[in-house]
Amino acid sequence: MEQDRIEMRFCGFGGQGVVLGSVIYATALAKEGYNVVQSQVYGIEARGGASSGEAMYSDKPIHHLHVTQPDILLAMSQKALDKFIDTVKPGGIVLCDSFYIDQFPKRTDVKVYKAPLTEIAITQLGKELFANALAMGFINGIVKNVSQEHLIEALLESIGNKAVEQNRKAVELGYETGLKVLKEQN
Repeated sequence: MEQDRIEMRFCGFGGQGVVLGSVIYATALAKEGYNVVQSQVYGIEARGGASSGEAMYSDKPIHHLHVTQPDILLAMSQKALDKFIDTVKPGGIVLCDSFYIDQFPKRTDVKVYKAPLTEIAITQLGKELFANALAMGFINGIVKNVSQEHLIEALLESIGNKAVEQNRKAVELGYETGLKVLKEQN
């Protein structure tokens, strides 16, 4: 994606960690040396309601406060995907958690990559809680816009000393899943 500013939207339902994921990813982008703007929106219901986080990054100054047409959309629920799919730029990338999504975009002008992220978190890491860290690695496996080192650093700074090894493993597993899906779908 060659352009002045790349816009990313992370969306799902409250409790999935999409807002935290957007903060972590924005931090990793800043560690890469990009100019970054990050924001978030919570639904009225909080846990279970709609939530989204945004990150924009560029080598140049950014003069926008919110994502309008994401180049990259991470959707962790069907409702979130349905709400935001029409906002994705033509030529954009849509990443879906196929554990919670079963109706994928019919748009032919975007690339759709899907993996059962929540299922992987449950079966391989023992808890759904790790799906957001897994999703951060998955994005990077597809897009490759930050180093894994910076992504893991940003994650560990955000979570402190909570389940450090499981979160580190989740990012790595997500990255490997992204590489595998990219290879299979291209």
